[in-house]
Amino acid sequence: MMRRPTLVVTLVVAHIWLAACASSSETWTKPGVTEQERGRDTLDCLNVARRVTPGPGGPEPQINQDLYRRCMIGRGYTSGPAK
Repeated sequence: MMRRPTLVVTLVVAHIWLAACASSSETWTKPGVTEQERGRDTLDCLNVARRVTPGPGGPEPQINQDLYRRCMIGRGYTSGPAK
């Protein structure tokens, strides 16, 4: 079983990695949502859209951008150009 600090670091690194996989040219907005809620929704949608494919160096994670966008839109967000 992972110790709590290791788990927290792993989750933070995973969140950063998944966010980097999302399109950096758009931002998601939803009236009345907090940054924490948007972060949670973003992470949830990235997890839904994540797939792992075999690669020469081992498993390679990828994000299905269409599935990610549909998930965010389904949660009431709209996208626009990043500021």
